[in-house]
Amino acid sequence: MEDMFPKHVAEAMLRGEEVPEDRRECATVLFADIVGFTTLSSVLESHQVSDMLHRLFTRIDALAELYGVYKLETIGDCYIAVSNLVERQDRDHAVRVAQFALGVLAACADTPACLDRPELGTVQMRCGFDSGPVVGAMVGTTHKKYTIFGNTVNTASRMESTCDAGRVQCTEAAAAVIRTQSVEHPERSVRLTARGKVPIKGKGEMATFLVDADDGSSASSLATALPAAAVLC
Repeated sequence: MEDMFPKHVAEAMLRGEEVPEDRRECATVLFADIVGFTTLSSVLESHQVSDMLHRLFTRIDALAELYGVYKLETIGDCYIAVSNLVERQDRDHAVRVAQFALGVLAACADTPACLDRPELGTVQMRCGFDSGPVVGAMVGTTHKKYTIFGNTVNTASRMESTCDAGRVQCTEAAAAVIRTQSVEHPERSVRLTARGKVPIKGKGEMATFLVDADDGSSASSLATALPAAAVLC
Protein backbone atom coordinates (compact mmCIF):
# COMPACT_ATOMS: atom_id res chain seq x y z
CA MET A 1 0.00 0.00 0.00
CA GLU A 2 2.94 2.32 0.63
CA ASP A 3 3.73 2.09 -3.09
CA MET A 4 0.34 3.68 -3.81
CA PHE A 5 0.05 6.24 -1.01
CA PRO A 6 2.36 8.27 1.22
CA LYS A 7 3.54 6.25 4.22
CA HIS A 8 1.51 8.15 6.81
CA VAL A 9 -1.61 7.86 4.64
CA ALA A 10 -1.15 4.12 4.15
CA GLU A 11 -0.63 3.59 7.88
CA ALA A 12 -3.78 5.54 8.75
CA MET A 13 -5.82 3.56 6.20
CA LEU A 14 -4.55 0.24 7.58
CA ARG A 15 -5.64 1.35 11.05
CA GLY A 16 -9.08 2.21 9.66
CA GLU A 17 -8.66 5.90 10.51
CA GLU A 18 -9.79 8.90 8.54
CA VAL A 19 -6.85 10.47 6.73
CA PRO A 20 -6.45 14.19 7.57
CA GLU A 21 -5.39 16.74 4.97
CA ASP A 22 -1.74 17.64 4.61
CA ARG A 23 -1.29 21.43 4.53
CA ARG A 24 1.91 23.31 3.80
CA GLU A 25 2.35 27.05 3.46
CA CYS A 26 5.26 26.46 1.10
CA ALA A 27 5.78 23.25 -0.87
CA THR A 28 7.22 22.81 -4.36
CA VAL A 29 5.26 21.13 -7.16
CA LEU A 30 6.77 19.95 -10.44
CA PHE A 31 5.24 18.92 -13.76
CA ALA A 32 7.34 17.21 -16.45
CA ASP A 33 5.97 16.41 -19.89
CA ILE A 34 7.35 14.66 -22.98
CA VAL A 35 7.91 16.97 -25.93
CA GLY A 36 6.21 15.76 -29.11
CA PHE A 37 4.44 12.89 -27.38
CA THR A 38 1.44 13.03 -29.74
CA THR A 39 3.73 12.75 -32.75
CA LEU A 40 5.68 9.89 -31.18
CA SER A 41 2.45 8.09 -30.38
CA SER A 42 1.38 8.36 -34.01
CA VAL A 43 4.54 6.69 -35.37
CA LEU A 44 5.02 4.05 -32.67
CA GLU A 45 3.02 0.94 -31.89
CA SER A 46 1.09 1.02 -28.62
CA HIS A 47 3.46 -1.45 -26.95
CA GLN A 48 6.42 0.72 -28.00
CA VAL A 49 4.84 3.79 -26.40
CA SER A 50 4.22 1.79 -23.24
CA ASP A 51 7.80 0.55 -23.24
CA MET A 52 9.16 4.08 -23.72
CA LEU A 53 7.14 5.42 -20.78
CA HIS A 54 8.14 2.48 -18.59
CA ARG A 55 11.85 2.90 -19.32
CA LEU A 56 11.73 6.67 -18.83
CA PHE A 57 9.55 6.74 -15.74
CA THR A 58 11.60 3.97 -14.12
CA ARG A 59 14.65 6.21 -14.36
CA ILE A 60 12.72 9.25 -13.10
CA ASP A 61 11.36 7.20 -10.19
CA ALA A 62 14.94 6.39 -9.21
CA LEU A 63 15.80 10.10 -9.33
CA ALA A 64 12.76 10.97 -7.20
CA GLU A 65 13.96 8.53 -4.55
CA LEU A 66 17.50 9.86 -4.81
CA TYR A 67 16.44 13.47 -4.26
CA GLY A 68 13.70 12.71 -1.75
CA VAL A 69 10.95 14.05 -4.01
CA TYR A 70 7.52 12.43 -3.75
CA LYS A 71 6.08 11.05 -6.98
CA LEU A 72 2.42 11.95 -6.91
CA GLU A 73 1.32 10.32 -10.15
CA THR A 74 1.77 10.02 -13.90
CA ILE A 75 -1.00 11.03 -16.28
CA GLY A 76 -0.23 9.83 -19.78
CA ASP A 77 3.22 11.26 -20.50
CA CYS A 78 3.09 13.76 -17.62
CA TYR A 79 5.05 13.15 -14.42
CA ILE A 80 3.93 15.05 -11.31
CA ALA A 81 6.01 15.32 -8.14
CA VAL A 82 6.01 17.37 -4.93
CA SER A 83 8.39 18.11 -2.07
CA ASN A 84 7.78 19.30 1.50
CA LEU A 85 4.29 17.83 1.64
CA VAL A 86 4.28 14.17 2.70
CA GLU A 87 7.39 14.79 4.80
CA ARG A 88 8.99 17.91 6.26
CA GLN A 89 11.62 19.39 3.95
CA ASP A 90 11.18 23.06 4.85
CA ARG A 91 14.85 23.95 4.47
CA ASP A 92 15.56 22.54 1.00
CA HIS A 93 12.37 21.56 -0.87
CA ALA A 94 12.83 23.95 -3.79
CA VAL A 95 16.50 23.15 -4.39
CA ARG A 96 15.61 19.45 -4.22
CA VAL A 97 13.07 19.87 -7.01
CA ALA A 98 15.39 22.05 -9.08
CA GLN A 99 18.13 19.42 -8.95
CA PHE A 100 15.60 16.67 -9.60
CA ALA A 101 14.28 18.47 -12.69
CA LEU A 102 17.79 18.85 -14.12
CA GLY A 103 18.38 15.18 -13.45
CA VAL A 104 15.18 14.34 -15.33
CA LEU A 105 16.43 16.17 -18.42
CA ALA A 106 19.78 14.38 -18.20
CA ALA A 107 18.03 11.01 -17.91
CA CYS A 108 15.92 11.82 -20.97
CA ALA A 109 19.04 12.46 -23.04
CA ASP A 110 20.10 8.88 -22.29
CA THR A 111 16.70 7.26 -22.93
CA PRO A 112 15.94 6.14 -26.52
CA ALA A 113 12.40 6.91 -27.68
CA CYS A 114 12.27 3.41 -29.15
CA LEU A 115 14.86 0.67 -28.83
CA ASP A 116 13.92 -0.63 -32.30
CA ARG A 117 13.92 2.82 -33.95
CA PRO A 118 17.27 4.52 -33.24
CA GLU A 119 16.51 7.15 -35.88
CA LEU A 120 13.90 8.63 -33.50
CA GLY A 121 16.64 9.66 -31.10
CA THR A 122 16.14 10.12 -27.38
CA VAL A 123 13.20 11.33 -25.35
CA GLN A 124 12.93 15.05 -24.65
CA MET A 125 10.95 16.65 -21.82
CA ARG A 126 10.15 20.09 -20.45
CA CYS A 127 9.81 20.74 -16.71
CA GLY A 128 8.09 23.47 -14.73
CA PHE A 129 7.65 24.10 -11.02
CA ASP A 130 6.27 26.54 -8.49
CA SER A 131 6.56 26.98 -4.72
CA GLY A 132 3.68 28.02 -2.49
CA PRO A 133 0.70 26.75 -0.47
CA VAL A 134 -0.38 23.17 -1.20
CA VAL A 135 -2.99 20.86 0.27
CA GLY A 136 -2.77 17.08 -0.09
CA ALA A 137 -5.86 14.96 0.55
CA MET A 138 -7.59 11.68 -0.17
CA VAL A 139 -10.52 11.83 -2.59
CA GLY A 140 -13.16 9.26 -3.47
CA THR A 141 -14.42 6.10 -1.81
CA THR A 142 -13.57 3.54 -4.51
CA HIS A 143 -10.13 3.53 -6.13
CA LYS A 144 -9.15 6.15 -3.56
CA LYS A 145 -6.55 8.66 -4.64
CA TYR A 146 -4.14 10.95 -2.81
CA THR A 147 -3.88 14.18 -4.76
CA ILE A 148 -2.91 17.81 -4.34
CA PHE A 149 -4.77 21.09 -4.65
CA GLY A 150 -4.06 24.81 -4.77
CA ASN A 151 -2.99 27.62 -7.03
CA THR A 152 0.60 26.40 -6.74
CA VAL A 153 -0.38 23.19 -8.55
CA ASN A 154 -2.06 25.07 -11.40
CA THR A 155 0.85 27.48 -11.74
CA ALA A 156 3.40 24.65 -11.81
CA SER A 157 1.47 23.10 -14.68
CA ARG A 158 1.57 26.42 -16.55
CA MET A 159 5.33 26.65 -15.98
CA GLU A 160 5.72 23.31 -17.73
CA SER A 161 3.40 24.07 -20.64
CA THR A 162 5.06 27.42 -21.42
CA CYS A 163 8.62 26.12 -21.06
CA ASP A 164 10.92 25.53 -24.01
CA ALA A 165 11.73 21.95 -24.97
CA GLY A 166 14.57 20.46 -22.98
CA ARG A 167 14.50 23.21 -20.34
CA VAL A 168 13.34 23.79 -16.77
CA GLN A 169 11.24 26.86 -15.90
CA CYS A 170 10.09 28.13 -12.51
CA THR A 171 8.13 31.01 -11.07
CA GLU A 172 9.57 34.09 -9.40
CA ALA A 173 8.29 32.72 -6.07
CA ALA A 174 10.17 29.44 -6.55
CA ALA A 175 13.30 31.29 -7.64
CA ALA A 176 13.20 33.34 -4.43
CA VAL A 177 12.93 30.18 -2.31
CA ILE A 178 15.83 28.59 -4.22
CA ARG A 179 18.03 31.62 -3.57
CA THR A 180 17.29 31.45 0.15
CA GLN A 181 17.80 27.71 0.44
CA SER A 182 20.98 27.75 -1.66
CA VAL A 183 22.70 29.84 1.03
CA GLU A 184 22.37 26.90 3.42
CA HIS A 185 22.90 24.27 0.72
CA PRO A 186 25.52 25.69 -1.68
CA GLU A 187 26.28 22.19 -2.98
CA ARG A 188 22.77 22.14 -4.46
CA SER A 189 22.85 25.60 -6.00
CA VAL A 190 21.52 26.09 -9.53
CA ARG A 191 21.79 28.94 -12.00
CA LEU A 192 18.67 31.06 -12.43
CA THR A 193 18.22 33.17 -15.55
CA ALA A 194 15.38 35.67 -15.74
CA ARG A 195 13.21 35.02 -18.76
CA GLY A 196 11.19 38.20 -18.40
CA LYS A 197 7.42 38.45 -18.51
CA VAL A 198 5.76 35.39 -20.05
CA PRO A 199 2.03 35.29 -20.93
CA ILE A 200 0.44 32.56 -18.81
CA LYS A 201 -3.05 31.31 -19.60
CA GLY A 202 -5.52 32.43 -16.92
CA LYS A 203 -2.88 34.43 -15.04
CA GLY A 204 -1.72 37.19 -17.37
CA GLU A 205 1.98 37.93 -17.60
CA MET A 206 4.31 36.35 -15.03
CA ALA A 207 8.02 36.75 -14.40
CA THR A 208 9.66 33.35 -14.85
CA PHE A 209 13.17 31.92 -14.61
CA LEU A 210 15.06 29.24 -16.50
CA VAL A 211 16.94 26.80 -14.30
CA ASP A 212 20.33 25.41 -15.29
CA ALA A 213 22.97 23.38 -13.53
CA ASP A 214 25.55 25.39 -11.64
CA ASP A 215 29.21 24.58 -12.28
CA GLY A 216 29.31 22.41 -9.19
CA SER A 217 25.98 20.72 -9.78
CA SER A 218 25.92 16.93 -9.70
CA ALA A 219 22.44 16.44 -11.21
CA SER A 220 23.60 15.36 -14.66
CA SER A 221 26.29 13.01 -13.37
CA LEU A 222 23.88 11.41 -10.92
CA ALA A 223 21.29 10.90 -13.64
CA THR A 224 23.71 9.28 -16.05
CA ALA A 225 25.02 7.09 -13.24
CA LEU A 226 21.62 5.42 -12.93
CA PRO A 227 21.09 2.03 -14.62
CA ALA A 228 20.82 2.28 -18.39
CA ALA A 229 17.28 2.62 -19.71
CA ALA A 230 17.63 -0.44 -21.93
CA VAL A 231 18.47 -2.57 -18.89
CA LEU A 232 15.41 -1.41 -16.98
CA CYS A 233 12.78 -2.44 -19.50
